Amino acid sequence: MRVHLRGNAATLGEEALPSAVSAVRGMSPDLKLTSATPDSDRRRAMADWITHRENPLFSRVIVNRVWHWHFGRGLVNTPSDFGASGTRPSHPDLLDWLAGWFRDNGYQMKALHRLIVTSEIYRQSARVNTAALQVDRDNRLLWRFSPRRVEGEVLRDSLLYASGELNPQQGGPGFEDVKEIYFNAGRYYHPIHREGPEFDRRTVYRFSPRGGRDSLLDGFDCPDPSTTTPARAVTTTPLQALSLRNSPIVWRLAKRLAKRVENEVGEEIAAQIDRAWALCLGRSPDAEERQAAMVLVREHGLPALGRVLFNSGEFVVIE
Repeated sequence: MRVHLRGNAATLGEEALPSAVSAVRGMSPDLKLTSATPDSDRRRAMADWITHRENPLFSRVIVNRVWHWHFGRGLVNTPSDFGASGTRPSHPDLLDWLAGWFRDNGYQMKALHRLIVTSEIYRQSARVNTAALQVDRDNRLLWRFSPRRVEGEVLRDSLLYASGELNPQQGGPGFEDVKEIYFNAGRYYHPIHREGPEFDRRTVYRFSPRGGRDSLLDGFDCPDPSTTTPARAVTTTPLQALSLRNSPIVWRLAKRLAKRVENEVGEEIAAQIDRAWALCLGRSPDAEERQAAMVLVREHGLPALGRVLFNSGEFVVIE
């Protein structure tokens, strides 16, 4: 390819050779490639340039994204823009230190996750401090753990896990819970509810077409797969509560949770309530919660309690 002078295809300039980005400081954009270099070697050279030890952006971008997924917000609020139009890091020294630590420890992702989740800042309480709240209402200085709602995929996986229906199979082809419809020479996807172990795998294995959006995932801000979404929107809408109350998968898994609890602790209602609380919320109910649950189970059955627990704030929010 040659440069089109002033955009005119009939006026050609010099040949445009493969190159990296010259705006990145500390790195030469020259990949030492020619116009005859095959595509595979070009891609390898570009990958080596991106991951080069002296590239100042590579480690910073990765650790910021990992931080973003653990805290709901990165040290840089714009995970795909570290430039002039992006936001400044809230803790620049911490970002630099994490990037250096990640590089010096061989770019090990598991080690980075372990470092973050075992830190004191991650293990903070979500309890509100009135004085700190007046100074930093958005918690940019990380004086507490900001409660955040789980992603739609995590919510679906949690429903499957609590009910005992999660299929732990890893790898291989994904599952399709959509139906293909052909109309006017076009192909469309319509979401359908399917049951069976092959459809109870983790949501990461779900076939996600452009269209055919799952109502539960869509309601909890799972982005359209046709768009790039560096940071997801987090909304609170009536559709979310309605989905967790009336979605076919929630009804099915609430029944499966009830059956699991009955198989594990028997017919005693008090024991069933304690076990359901432990499976869904990881704790025991207090006296008031236990009394309300006893009334609910006697009047409407154990699956109704499962739907209530699935729809509780503790089930969908990390604190």
